[in-house]
Amino acid sequence: MLKHLNYGLGMFLSFCVVTESFAIGGDFIGNEAPSARVAGQGYVGVAGVNEDPTAVFSNPGAMTSLLGTQVTFGMHWENIHGGFKDSAGNETKERVTNVAVPNFAATQSFFDGKLSAGLSTQSQFGLETHWDDNSPMRYVATNSRLRMVDVMPALAYQVHPKFSVGVGADYVNVFDAQLDRQVYSDGVNAALGVPTLGAADATSSLRGQAADWGYHAGLVFQPNTQNSLGLTYHSKVNLRVNGSETLTGMSGAMSALFGGSNYSTSAYTDLVLPSNIQFGYAFKPTDKWTFEADTAWYHWSEGQDVNVRYAETNAFRLAVLNGGNPEPLTLRDCWSFNTGVNYKLSDKWQVRSGFWYEPWALPESTFNPAFMDLSRYGVSVGAGYAISEHLTIDAAYSAVFFHNRTINNSAQVNASGIPDGTPLLSGTAESNGTYSDFANLVALNLTYRFGKGN
Repeated sequence: MLKHLNYGLGMFLSFCVVTESFAIGGDFIGNEAPSARVAGQGYVGVAGVNEDPTAVFSNPGAMTSLLGTQVTFGMHWENIHGGFKDSAGNETKERVTNVAVPNFAATQSFFDGKLSAGLSTQSQFGLETHWDDNSPMRYVATNSRLRMVDVMPALAYQVHPKFSVGVGADYVNVFDAQLDRQVYSDGVNAALGVPTLGAADATSSLRGQAADWGYHAGLVFQPNTQNSLGLTYHSKVNLRVNGSETLTGMSGAMSALFGGSNYSTSAYTDLVLPSNIQFGYAFKPTDKWTFEADTAWYHWSEGQDVNVRYAETNAFRLAVLNGGNPEPLTLRDCWSFNTGVNYKLSDKWQVRSGFWYEPWALPESTFNPAFMDLSRYGVSVGAGYAISEHLTIDAAYSAVFFHNRTINNSAQVNASGIPDGTPLLSGTAESNGTYSDFANLVALNLTYRFGKGN
């Protein structure tokens, strides 16, 4: 995948990045983090028994069980520690990253719960990775980032006391996307026939923005007070990402090729956020205990390659910018699994715990360290406290463990980016080796219930 300095891949990464190099509930670049109540129970919620306004996102059909006006807001604090070890045993640490991912949801019931409306904001896809500019990954990625929001209005209707349906729109706004990487100046200059020795690396920076619409729908079936079944579908979202690439610090023949030490051109690409379908089953043997298990299938193979188009006609410049061809992703579709339990200690206190697992979606043949796509599992604990009849605070902690993944895909960077250009030289970057990661998640939410519906 990294046979060329393919800045097209960089453009894709810059548009896929939200919070860091791990996923919750979605594999690959998924980062579903609805609320602290959901987090403490292993990120379950599709079965519609969580009594949480973020049902607007997890299953809009469950909104009919939320009477009155309910509002929740909070955030996830995510602390991630990644690393890499090459075949010689040399270790490279990814810079520790701390990010805050906010969430908000509100619901309103009508006609004694027959009809409900809701609004939620989430950031359900993304990652953020930071490799130093002298690391083995520097010609692939240094700083990758995306700030994205999904605004979801939704409606739900109780068809029968045992059956409810809901549907929502998704307005996805990628409002700040970035990828930085170093450019091997000596390799580019040698490929252009004017070799240099020891020239400082140049820097490539990609930026972009995008917005588009999707939709989601859900249903909840409760045959009795002890059992509940839920189903949620989220549509694919096609995003046309418009941005620019800037090269700075160029020297030698590379500088002459681009007309100076700095260069910028506009660019665009297409990004697919995959469709997914989620199933949930909840069991309530008593009023105190709730058990739930969810599973989800993500159609990652809907995004097959990366094809960045530039406002540039010079063939040599294009070769450096994009390697000449679309970059394959060869993503595989994946299943994820979540399970959790909630126990009501008293009218004031609830405690909960959960476990989840997600496999990798990006195969070894096209693995990229900017994604850090490793199989992972999480263990969570949480608690909720009713401050008053109307106000509740929920908190949760999750530890996310990643399976080490050894990559050997001949992903040596072509030092120039030009097809048939100078090969990787001794001492420059390569990404074969073993990748590891660990994440701490802390979630906190306040929920206010104004009263019964009208």
